[in-house]
Amino acid sequence: MKVWIKQQVEEALESLAWQGLGADWVVEEPKQSSHGDYSSNVAMVLAKPLKKNPREIAQALADALRLSARFDKVEIAGPGFLNFFLKAQTYQEALVSLASQEAFKANHVAEPQRILIEFVSANPTGPMHLGHGRNAVVGDTLARILEALGHQVVREFYINDHGVQIETLGRSGIYYFKKIHGMSAGEAPGEDMYRGEYVETLVKDLSHEIKNSLGDPLSVGKTLAKVLLERVKEDLAKVDIYFDHYFSEDSLYESSKIKQSIEALKKSGKTYEEEGALWFKTTDFGDDKDRVLIKSDGSYTYFTPDIAYHQDKFKRGFDLYLNVMGADHGGYVTRMKAAVEALGFDPQKLEFLLMQLVSLKRGEVPVAMSKRSGDYVTLKEIVEEVGADATRFFFLMRSHHTSLEFDLELAKSQSSENPVYYAQYAHARLASLLRKAAEAGIDLSKLAQKIDLSSLTLPEELDLIKLMLQFGDRLNLAASFREPHRVIFYLLELAKLFQNYYTQGKTDPRYRLLDQEEEVLLQKLFLVRALKEVLANLLKICGVSAPEKM
Repeated sequence: MKVWIKQQVEEALESLAWQGLGADWVVEEPKQSSHGDYSSNVAMVLAKPLKKNPREIAQALADALRLSARFDKVEIAGPGFLNFFLKAQTYQEALVSLASQEAFKANHVAEPQRILIEFVSANPTGPMHLGHGRNAVVGDTLARILEALGHQVVREFYINDHGVQIETLGRSGIYYFKKIHGMSAGEAPGEDMYRGEYVETLVKDLSHEIKNSLGDPLSVGKTLAKVLLERVKEDLAKVDIYFDHYFSEDSLYESSKIKQSIEALKKSGKTYEEEGALWFKTTDFGDDKDRVLIKSDGSYTYFTPDIAYHQDKFKRGFDLYLNVMGADHGGYVTRMKAAVEALGFDPQKLEFLLMQLVSLKRGEVPVAMSKRSGDYVTLKEIVEEVGADATRFFFLMRSHHTSLEFDLELAKSQSSENPVYYAQYAHARLASLLRKAAEAGIDLSKLAQKIDLSSLTLPEELDLIKLMLQFGDRLNLAASFREPHRVIFYLLELAKLFQNYYTQGKTDPRYRLLDQEEEVLLQKLFLVRALKEVLANLLKICGVSAPEKM
């Protein structure tokens, strides 16, 4: 509807010969319903180029717009805001039009982009834990939102399969191998090693593969890491998350890509040598201190292969690069943007979503750890207990900017207190209404025809239509702000509005969805079917199933 209103305003500007004078004005939903269905600051934005008082501009636009049969009224407020009040007929016809165009399945942007989104990228040294789970669901849902808007999205997992962590995994594996086979294993693994039932079980499974490599921790580590990565993929598949590309850090060392990125930084004039080390002048880009690329012993820092990886990313020619990372990577943002700019790329194309911490509780009791993993709860354990739908839904219920408490008991409950159950039940109820209508002999094929919705005049019916028509706007906002939780909020808002509408039918016959004369019945069923489609598509975008029965 925002797009449609903007078109009406642009036509009014053209009729007044004021077109093309300013493109920064917006159409928004006012916070107070008394201010109309939508409002715009167009008059204030055009005041300077037109050299007129904003209210004078607003008055001229209001007079032009009032000629349209689609507006109930257009008011001027404050310094020159335009408040639009639309007729019920406008909403009714818009719903019919959008439903016939299947606009609830896709709301493509005018200029789709090629977007690379990197998320999870966990070390292949253990199972997926709670934090990885939130990262995975948020990253995948953002990708789904962008795809729904018509963007071409590639999901990428960066495999940290080189370096100290792999060798440490190997040393841990050798310890457990010796323990399992009655050999002298030495002291129990310390804080710097990987512990827990998962390591010992993995070593038992791979004893044959590693028995001849006990003197080579790195080789053992790579063998274990390869299998752990496959198990990570299996855990992600349980919540319907798949990647288009897995990029190996080891491949950067096997090729000349790291050396190439270092040479490019040297040519940029942003490196220097000091105390036998090579430094990158990240302070020139706003960092709090310069960063070491090559240490005095000739080895690379963790930062250096990441630079090579991002150089490889940008050479692949995407329009946008999104990185979903933990909140502890806050300092990483400035230095990586610095590297991208020094390499000659546009740092504005690189964006970061920093995920805040997630904790687990069972009712009011915190859940601290898992015996199987050693010191954290795994994604697999959560999915096994509450199911894939609740897992994804709950991870999306808060902005990634804030910490999240995941309540296992609430996620399992089958009541209106459980948000995922509430949303899915709304969809199932809508499906049930359509089934009952068909069983009663109603020809539902008539809903595919152009239909007059003029009987849908109850306040709750119009509110549902208005809210459904925000489908495209809500997806665009979620994509623009990189905030997938907005889709969950919108979904629950629709479910609640429908439930309130449905409940009133128990006491008020006007609200009953099946006990109506055929003409009114078909209109109400059209509303039911459209809402079912909206909820189904929102659930799909969130990676949550839309059950027909519950």
